[in-house]
Amino acid sequence: MGGRRAAGGGVLQVIGEMRQSAGSWQISFDLAPPERIGQYQGFFGTGVAVARTLGPLLLTTLLLDGGLAGWLVLGGLFLAAGYAMGPVVRWAERDRDRGCPAPVTSAVAVP
Repeated sequence: MGGRRAAGGGVLQVIGEMRQSAGSWQISFDLAPPERIGQYQGFFGTGVAVARTLGPLLLTTLLLDGGLAGWLVLGGLFLAAGYAMGPVVRWAERDRDRGCPAPVTSAVAVP
């Protein structure tokens, strides 16, 4: 019985990671103005560095020191982040063209 649970958990994790990866790529490209995709991708990529830097500290503090309450807080954070994604993306799509500064161009003339 334990093997089935482990396999089911593994399948759910793979499905979740595939959906997260596809969704993050879609969001990061679709919300960027065509002339600024590189800038948006650069900023979007900083999220991984921040997560790798702060993630271990947060999880160690929350889960080891917090016990069951820490696990519940972590679950609540994931739940809140998941439910916030839809409204935040809709807001960003609606407002993406408002107040978007002109792209930065080089002042150096290329021969």
